[in-house]
Amino acid sequence: MAYVIFKPTDLKWHFITNSHWRSRGEKPVNRKKLLPFILGIFLSLSCLISGSANAIIIPSEEFDSLERGNVLQKSLTAQLSGGLKGSESKILINASTRKVWNVLDDKENLPKFIQQVKKADIVEEKNEKQKVVTTVKLCDLLPSFNYILVFDTSEKYRRMKFKKIGGAFKELYGYFEIIPHEDKTILAYRIYSDPGFYIPEFICKALRGDATQIMRSIKTEAEK
Repeated sequence: MAYVIFKPTDLKWHFITNSHWRSRGEKPVNRKKLLPFILGIFLSLSCLISGSANAIIIPSEEFDSLERGNVLQKSLTAQLSGGLKGSESKILINASTRKVWNVLDDKENLPKFIQQVKKADIVEEKNEKQKVVTTVKLCDLLPSFNYILVFDTSEKYRRMKFKKIGGAFKELYGYFEIIPHEDKTILAYRIYSDPGFYIPEFICKALRGDATQIMRSIKTEAEK
């Protein structure tokens, strides 16, 4: 998994001639030897990013917005096919990755600070997987939905994946990405779903509002 926080100001290219090195009394650079080295860096970076289909890339303008306390959202539906819909949310949390992970990992505590989660009971836990029976109430215009979710916790302090194995919706899966930044954490959340029925846009807008509220609730709990 690659995490890329991209700030254009971080990329500084300096083209230095051999006459510059001679004027400083230093040995000129052998460009033939330097070229493979530079090429290797580019190839390594390319493999790192392209080899991870779900790499989280945070441009500088997004990062600035996160530092101002905003929750960033974007739709991923255009990249998907069929009835599958997707969305991504990001938030900056003033807490360590370990603290954020522990907040997410304590499933049975989630209803205490996320009002949309009405119930979350761990019914089985083994081999770094949690089976959770949960009831979620999203948007006042929709009924409560019951799910059986399996959470994969094998990538501890980095990524927590989940997938529906029973209950409402035709398909439901996603993950939380926990990205360290100095002594803080960027939490990214991606969810993909196919409810199996049509959801009008005004309800989708309300659901996006719920997603923002959930991210802020996680932030508040982790920063205690």
